[in-house]
Amino acid sequence: MSKGSRLLAVAAAVLTSLALIAAADANPGRMVGGTGPQSDSGTAYFAITHSKGGLEYAAGNNTDKLLGTGAATYALKLLPNKNGSFSVTSKNVVFYTGKGSLSGTAKATVDVTSTAETITGGKLTLTKGFGSLKGDELTAKFTGTANLKTNQFVFKYKGTLFG
Repeated sequence: MSKGSRLLAVAAAVLTSLALIAAADANPGRMVGGTGPQSDSGTAYFAITHSKGGLEYAAGNNTDKLLGTGAATYALKLLPNKNGSFSVTSKNVVFYTGKGSLSGTAKATVDVTSTAETITGGKLTLTKGFGSLKGDELTAKFTGTANLKTNQFVFKYKGTLFG
C-alpha cells in the first residue's frame, strides 16, 4: 500500500468515526443506523391554542426517552359541551424534534366532568417520518389528564420506536 493510499484509508476511517460520533450525539439515547424496534416512552404537555371550523388545535412540548425534547401539535373535532364519555380521534398529530418529525394519528376515550378530563385507552400511531426520522415509526399507548379551566393537558405514553 502506498503512502498516499494509507493516508486516504486513515482519513476515511477518521471521517467514518466522526460521522458515527456525530450521529450518536445528534440523537442521545437512540441507537444509530436503524437497528430495529426500541422501547420508548415520553410525556407531552399541551394547551389549546384555538378552535376553528369545528376543530380544536393544541400545541405543546414533548420529552421523549429516545428522541429527546421537541414540540408536538394535534387537531381534533370539538367535543360536545357536556359531561360524559367520548371517543376521540386526531388525524393530525405531529412530533417535532431537532432531527426531524413524525406524524400520524391518535385515538382515545375522554371522560369529561365539569372541571377535568381523563384520557384513557389512548393509541398513538405515528407512521410518517421526515428528516433524519424518515422511515421511522412510533406506536404507543397513552393516558392523560386535562384541566378544563386552564385548557392544559398532560399525556404519558409508552411504546415502540421502529427505525
